[in-house]
Amino acid sequence: MKALLAMAVGSFLLATAAGVQATTPGPGQHFDCSDGGDSSCAADDPGCVSNTPDHEKCSRAIGRGIAKAILGVMKCHITQVTKRFQGASVTGAGNSEENCEEGNGNGHSAKEKLDDLLAALAASGRCDPAQLSAASAREAELFGTGPTSLDARNGSFFCDPGDAIGDDDSGSVPASYNVLKCEVAVSKNVQRLYKYATKCHEKMNHAFAIGVDFDEEACEETDSISHKGALDKYNQQRDKLVALGICPSCLDAATIDALAAATLAEVDGNNDGVFPCGLAP
Repeated sequence: MKALLAMAVGSFLLATAAGVQATTPGPGQHFDCSDGGDSSCAADDPGCVSNTPDHEKCSRAIGRGIAKAILGVMKCHITQVTKRFQGASVTGAGNSEENCEEGNGNGHSAKEKLDDLLAALAASGRCDPAQLSAASAREAELFGTGPTSLDARNGSFFCDPGDAIGDDDSGSVPASYNVLKCEVAVSKNVQRLYKYATKCHEKMNHAFAIGVDFDEEACEETDSISHKGALDKYNQQRDKLVALGICPSCLDAATIDALAAATLAEVDGNNDGVFPCGLAP
């Protein structure tokens, strides 16, 4: 009843003065309006609106779980490079990072928590097999050894030339505390951007599922009125950091902007994995 009421209210508000009703993509339709809808079309977001409440709950849990895993691994990397900066050995810091990232059987690592979530979702019966398959593929990519893995991308943040961090993680140990402070701050800023952008996609999916308009771009990037878009917040932190003058040349303002663009492109590009099309009724 609540969903029907919200849909009715949303439809009424979207009616134009001429009496022509604007409609968002509906359940099962593409976010970009390519097969239905003519309002709030998300042109750069692949995937489809959840077609059942259970599938929406599953996608929401998967999206949050993947974001949490990414943030968790990036925090593991921050701890690792900090330990190396303080004098820890490659082996000592590396073993600690591996336990944090993939675990030693205690269930507390980033990967183990994601594994447990996906197992629970599979047992719940609310997910379509395509949702679980896409989530497993994404996990394998992030925790793998390829160029898009989290380990391989670590050097994007810890980029100042120096001793290698070591183990299977790219990047270098910063030469000074100020450089370390900058690199950690940039990493945390990217983490927040990924988390906020993921929430924007979640909100968009829910709004479209009940027929309510939603400006995903203003939420994910910049909002000219509130200045509280995900990228707005990122840029505000960037400006504060750049003003301190502590960052290495490999993390100048242009590079920090490029990291933001890559992060949003990643969230957008993987949206069809979180919200797959063609799910069973």
